[in-house]
Amino acid sequence: MFFVFSISVLDADNIPRSKLHRYTPVVFFAFTIITVISPFTGFMFYVDNGFHTGPMYYLLYACSAAYAWFALLAVHLHRKELTPHKIISIVAIQVILLVGNYVRFLFPNWLVMNTFSLMAIIVVFLSFLNPDLYMSDHGYVYNLPAFKALVAECVRRRRPCRILGFVLQNYNEHREIFGGAQMDEALTSINKYLADTFPQMSSFYLRNGFFALVGQNLPDLEDIREKLRMRFSFPWKSGSNGELRMTVSFVEADTEILDCPADRLVNALFLSMDELGRVSEPDSTCSLTDSIEQITERLEIRRCLEHALDHDELEVFLQPIMDTATGKRIAAEALVRLRDGQGKIIRPDLFITLAEREGYITRLGEQVLAKVCRFIRDNDMDTLGVQWINVNLSPVQFMAQDIPERFAEVLREYGVRTEQIHLEITEQSMIDFSLLREQITGLHSSGFEFALDDYGSGYSNLTRVRQYPFTNIKIDMEVVRNYFQDRDPLLPSLVQAFKKMCLSITAEGIETEEMAEAMTEIGCDYLQGFYFSRPVPMPEFVAM
Repeated sequence: MFFVFSISVLDADNIPRSKLHRYTPVVFFAFTIITVISPFTGFMFYVDNGFHTGPMYYLLYACSAAYAWFALLAVHLHRKELTPHKIISIVAIQVILLVGNYVRFLFPNWLVMNTFSLMAIIVVFLSFLNPDLYMSDHGYVYNLPAFKALVAECVRRRRPCRILGFVLQNYNEHREIFGGAQMDEALTSINKYLADTFPQMSSFYLRNGFFALVGQNLPDLEDIREKLRMRFSFPWKSGSNGELRMTVSFVEADTEILDCPADRLVNALFLSMDELGRVSEPDSTCSLTDSIEQITERLEIRRCLEHALDHDELEVFLQPIMDTATGKRIAAEALVRLRDGQGKIIRPDLFITLAEREGYITRLGEQVLAKVCRFIRDNDMDTLGVQWINVNLSPVQFMAQDIPERFAEVLREYGVRTEQIHLEITEQSMIDFSLLREQITGLHSSGFEFALDDYGSGYSNLTRVRQYPFTNIKIDMEVVRNYFQDRDPLLPSLVQAFKKMCLSITAEGIETEEMAEAMTEIGCDYLQGFYFSRPVPMPEFVAM
């Protein structure tokens, strides 16, 4: 039974089909049969003038030890799916039983095994069955671990249930204005209202103003929503005289309709409620289907990204940068590309954002730099008319303090000079001013040159730009396009101001000959855009 409990704690979808689960009953039934027929055979025990152990009694120790090792093996096989708390608790249970089994073997006349079993049961209770683990800190309702457990149970057993989530609009702003103590009292009042008004449903307070009601008998959610709307049209008492007025938005889910893993459903619910709490109108309602599609798309992108990073399958495209003085190619920008399982290119903003959020961006950036360095090493740059290649840097990469040393090491590995690599950072990267300047200074002292990308899309100014060792400013394509709508003299003045600061200027988003001529006339040094070439794979760039 301890083994069965340990397996249930693992909560892995593939456990019921695993060989481990399939063959453990063989041990149970074999030893049970031997024990049941012992009154006739005397194999396990026999009784004459008292109870006596039989010749096969020691098989009991083997049976107990086998199940303990089965449980430990199951923990090892599924360790990536378990939290450290679950691993430690299950291992502790099995170790207690193994020790008890060994003590029983050493002292067969002592009745000690029940004591060790009781110790294991206490660990079970404290680790998994303690009600306090599943009750909200604000009383009356369950918490997030309980919600996840219930949803997982419904999905695993294909038991239909309906979920109504609702979120307090602008919860964080309310907490800042009214204070944590008053908001906590209001949350407690809301939880009590949910428990008293909807006893037929399980009520949960999840976090950050997120609530959920779960019913397994498919309740009428419209009626529940209407009751909640009516109640939230009145203030909630907080403190002795305080009153808080709050509005809510709703999200619905039906596990019978949404056929997806439990963790994905929970993540989609949080994604929807977070979006509703920040940007939606009060009393709005959304379905979970769109959020689940977003989660599914994100998981697929992550799978493709992990595969590409592990197998060095990221692609680097090159887009030429033209010299306005000669009309010829002078450089190129490296742009990373990722393909899905069907070979289609995934939008860069999707996988780069995911890489930054989930910690892949450092590996991604170093692989791109390595591929660019390999390209420079394997090709005659003079023949290609390329003096340098621009490589983009993510703001997240600047969090690594050793980035100057790591980049210099990559260049040494391929025998590439630092002047052949120009590093681009976006204007939005300049928010963390002190860290950014420190990292740029370190890279610049190693010989790298810097370009400020997408100028005009952020909030930097000339004074701040002067405090960085930039050599090139890239005017954002939207700024360039806007110039052709009204010919505002601001852009030419801005270009001249940068040139007086000894900075070269690159105009991005050049799509027509007219745009190329106009940007040349106002003083831009370099041009980049579809008029000259789209970003193309490296072999195609060489052929071009």
